[in-house]
Amino acid sequence: MTVEVPYVLFRTRSGVYGIDGYFYPALERVEHRAALLRKMEPKPLRGVSGKYYVTPDNVKDILRELALELYELAGRSFDERNKHMRRWNILRFLGIPSGYLKNLRRDNELAGRVRRVLLALSIVEHVLGIKGPADLENLSIEPLGWTLFRLEVVDGKPVDPVYAQLYEDDAGFRRALFELLQKEKGLEKERL
Repeated sequence: MTVEVPYVLFRTRSGVYGIDGYFYPALERVEHRAALLRKMEPKPLRGVSGKYYVTPDNVKDILRELALELYELAGRSFDERNKHMRRWNILRFLGIPSGYLKNLRRDNELAGRVRRVLLALSIVEHVLGIKGPADLENLSIEPLGWTLFRLEVVDGKPVDPVYAQLYEDDAGFRRALFELLQKEKGLEKERL
């Protein structure tokens, strides 16, 4: 089955990109939203019917907000990992048993979170053509309109590698995809 996902096209200093207008608000983690940005060709644009969270009118504000959230999240993630490491090192230095494997698992979990946030932040910085939060003041984004991305779904799972990873990692994405597939099946029944 193939479903059409609406994308908002926009131009920045680094090129023409699209952002998913349907799945964006459904994602549970902020860092997953950066995966919904795609380099796209400036094709002839089609009108899209329906109400979506991301539109050509608010795409600049959405992207600025995403960048700010990721900068804040990166700082918090670093702080949380540093606090954990300091506490663990003090206990080890004093010779107080604190559960080596438990602390090692927690550190790996926190390090993974930091890596995901930094990767998402680097994607957003590249797309927006910025190097830091101060560059958000002079953000240059030109909305170009709508386009549709054809997402192939086999056995309820997306074939596209980005969407397939989101399907594995994000429960909000799975719920939104299920709703979209149900809506598409309902439309197919109406056509028959």
